[in-house]
Amino acid sequence: MFKRYNKEVIGLSALIALCFSNPVTAAVYADSFSEAYPEYAKEVSSLEKQLGYIGKTLPIPQLKEVAPGVYTSVGSMIWGNPGNFGFNNNMSAVIFEDGVFVYNSGPNEAVAYSFHQALKKVTNKPVKWVAIENYQGHANMGASYWVDIGVKNIYSQEEATKYWDKNFNKAKARYTRSVGTVINSHSYNATSKYTSFKDQITIDVGNGEQVQLINFGGGHTPTMTGAYIPSKNIVFSGDLGFNERLPGLFEDGSYIEWMASFDKMMRLTNNDTIIIPGHGNPANAQVIKVQTYDYFVELANQVKAFIKDGGRVDDIGTIDQSKHQARPAYKELYERNARNIYNELNR
Repeated sequence: MFKRYNKEVIGLSALIALCFSNPVTAAVYADSFSEAYPEYAKEVSSLEKQLGYIGKTLPIPQLKEVAPGVYTSVGSMIWGNPGNFGFNNNMSAVIFEDGVFVYNSGPNEAVAYSFHQALKKVTNKPVKWVAIENYQGHANMGASYWVDIGVKNIYSQEEATKYWDKNFNKAKARYTRSVGTVINSHSYNATSKYTSFKDQITIDVGNGEQVQLINFGGGHTPTMTGAYIPSKNIVFSGDLGFNERLPGLFEDGSYIEWMASFDKMMRLTNNDTIIIPGHGNPANAQVIKVQTYDYFVELANQVKAFIKDGGRVDDIGTIDQSKHQARPAYKELYERNARNIYNELNR
């Protein structure tokens, strides 16, 4: 269902089938075709790369216009699975006079292609810049689609790039197991095409406008590439910010670093700033703070009291977080979050 194909290939294939359905025609063309086929196959492969993934357009969430020229497709609030095509974070685009900036490449080529098709309905301007938030698969697996269609400016923090390059095959295998073989089959390691940066890089998008890519620091993952667009008063927090869905603190993350990184991001905001989070709907900065930062501060205070009272990590699930139980992914994350804060505070 998710094959690469195009009109030129289909047309040539039909012609070949017609020739070989007639024995006389087959005899005449057999020798010449056997010589020409390798070149034909090479041309087909080249054409596929130029066109990028072309398959069924997936029914991903519709683009929402967050601000003039700023669009977001809000992915599923639960884990990536076959039902949501692995699309469980947000993909966004900002339309500038000289082209389009995309934040996050997508969890696979099929989703990246589908997002691009939706984007073409609101603008005919080319995608010129793509930024990737961290080293996770849902941010990187679609990058090869953008490379194939000719996007030359794909940005990623250098540590995240190195990690993804080293772990691509393992990550692809995991995504294949959880989401499906076919939908992940075309994604390949595109890190050789990334432009990596350490702390910050400014993209000149024309007409006096800029996109500032900033490594806010660790937290959800060891580094976090956010994007700040001063002209639009928009911040892309990546997985530093969550809305509605419960944030997830993983074993390679850090509660302490997350708080410091979030503080750094908040210094860019004011009362009118819109934050587009890594998961959940865009909202003003105060809403994202309540949903993410304040949640962790509250939980950390509970964990500190638990430790002071002699609580053991095996009993960490007894900490009452029930006020958050309506939030998506609560069952999967609430105890894990408390456990990881406990372990970090006891190092």
